[in-house]
Amino acid sequence: MNLESIDFLKKVIECYDLPGEITSATQCVNGHINGTYHVTLLKSDGKKDDLIVQRINHYVFEDPEKVMHNIREIGRHVRSRKSDTDCDIISFMDNKEGKNFTELDGEYWRICSFVKDSVTFDFVENSEILYSAGYAFGRFQELLSDLPMESLHVTIEDFHNTRKRLNDFFKMVDLDPLGRAKDVKKDIEFFENHVKLATKLSDMLDAEELPRRVTHNDTKYNNILMHKETFKPLCVIDLDTVMPGLAMHDFGDAIRFAANTAVEDETDLSKVGLDLENYREFTRGFMSACRSLTKNEIDTMALGAITITIELASRFLADHINGDKYFRIHRENHNLERARCQIRLAQDMIDKYDKMCQIVNESITENK
Repeated sequence: MNLESIDFLKKVIECYDLPGEITSATQCVNGHINGTYHVTLLKSDGKKDDLIVQRINHYVFEDPEKVMHNIREIGRHVRSRKSDTDCDIISFMDNKEGKNFTELDGEYWRICSFVKDSVTFDFVENSEILYSAGYAFGRFQELLSDLPMESLHVTIEDFHNTRKRLNDFFKMVDLDPLGRAKDVKKDIEFFENHVKLATKLSDMLDAEELPRRVTHNDTKYNNILMHKETFKPLCVIDLDTVMPGLAMHDFGDAIRFAANTAVEDETDLSKVGLDLENYREFTRGFMSACRSLTKNEIDTMALGAITITIELASRFLADHINGDKYFRIHRENHNLERARCQIRLAQDMIDKYDKMCQIVNESITENK
């Protein structure tokens, strides 16, 4: 890092009761939204403090104070309920003004302790890790199951509103600003044929057949810090999108990430599909930890995976038709490749739907 960046990190740290001098500062490259730095402070007694210093992307999160309010609220609630052996959630330090964030030169910053002996995984086939990831996200849901919804803000409107996402997709098809729609007619037909399936959860929510819960909304397993040796889940991180939502969306997004047999932008679609064994292990972990689910939630868990996958596919294809303005691309037709990968995964989930539901029910029975 250059001296200018280190000097600014010093200014941020000076807003906190954190004595010591910066001996190292490294930018973390895993995150896509916020700017994150691993900073080491050397204190006068010779001991070191390892910190994570993070700048909140206020272009994505237009009201960072609401984000930090939610994080404080769920942190208080989780710690009032969890046992000493439970997986924790990330918490941020209060600054000298008693706030869990700092506004400096128009930017919003926050600091937390670095979790020692922790590791994250971007790709996993180990059944123990998959089970642990499922358990961590299931326990997250369970510990927050009695937190009143009105205590939280919506940080991104319509984040997982599948009906709106599909309506926006079809509007973009009709608009077709670059004339690309004619080349993706078969892909468009997939969405036309599956609107009813993809919006079933929205319909059930409107009919009050499903409860809103506190949901994470970004349940990739690299958002869980695990012990580097035991693979025990230590801490759930990346809480910026925590807000009221559906349990099936959290479960489904995790499955889309954890049980895909290929990477998100795989061009050889013969490699893309749902790995039922990975699905089984994550589901076993999730269901063992989340005991407060209603019958309707249990019955639609598998549908959540299909719904989220179709939703993301529509967003990728809409962005391709619009000229790749939202998702960053690294090659020509990258968003089209992403969309087709998700369409193929969704279709494989549809083909395996009965088996997916069976595995959910077996996991419930196993934990009775």
